[in-house]
Amino acid sequence: MKHTTYALALLGFALAPPAWCACLDTGESSVQLQILGSGGPGASGGRASASYLLWVDGVGRILVDAGSGTKDQFHRAGGNFDDIELVALSHLHPDHAAELPAILWPAGGRFSLSGPSAGGVFPSIEAFVDRMFGPNGAFRILADRIEVETITVDVSGTGAVAVWDDGAVSVRGTGVPHADVPTVGYRIDVGDLSIALASDQNGSDPAFVDFIRDVDVLVIHLAGTEESTGMIAQLHAKPSVWGQMASAANAARVVVSHISTSSAQVLNASLAILREHYSGPLTVGEDLMCVDIG
Repeated sequence: MKHTTYALALLGFALAPPAWCACLDTGESSVQLQILGSGGPGASGGRASASYLLWVDGVGRILVDAGSGTKDQFHRAGGNFDDIELVALSHLHPDHAAELPAILWPAGGRFSLSGPSAGGVFPSIEAFVDRMFGPNGAFRILADRIEVETITVDVSGTGAVAVWDDGAVSVRGTGVPHADVPTVGYRIDVGDLSIALASDQNGSDPAFVDFIRDVDVLVIHLAGTEESTGMIAQLHAKPSVWGQMASAANAARVVVSHISTSSAQVLNASLAILREHYSGPLTVGEDLMCVDIG
């Protein structure tokens, strides 16, 4: 992992009930993951693209992904970028990263930004930051409003790497197989509570099961179906594979997100297959849903 600091001048199923809550109004010590965007790359029934906000003791501190449509969701959720300490991008597909400039506009911020190393047509997270916000970047109007420490996760390495740690909250990342797209899966531990965000992946790396073992909440991206073939199958795990991984890892709860269909029938069919392989609590994510971790 490479660290570089930039100061840029700068439905039919017995599912667990959705835990809707006002994340800002919690009066007790708590950890919650709010789904800002639960949609996928294709038609998603009005869902925003992938984005998640981690709340600790009523403060939104970590933003994971920033897909299209999530800027408004971030503000609807009561997010304040002054509170964001880490933005963790899983990969640089537009439905995971396109809205970061919009969220930063106009105020900017000071934060760490993690993401994958370079590969193929995809730049490293360092190059992404420079191309977005550097002196010659597309959004250089923000250059004197942000201060960013970039944290590059080498997705070609083996095993998990430390991404960010403040003593109470720790974030680790590991490369996951998403065809030829450099992609990071994240695990966040807050005391004895844990959340894993599996990101987009095809589920072919058995080491990922160890990375997510015994998590309290596992967020999976159900963008493919059991019938997927070709490039979709190389990019996205089938429902049966997700179920097998969750069971093998002893995940206490699974949250389904990144839903890339507007068809309830297609979604229900995928959930039924997932259910055949995972018997624990299962929640279908929706935009602005809060998942209570503890």
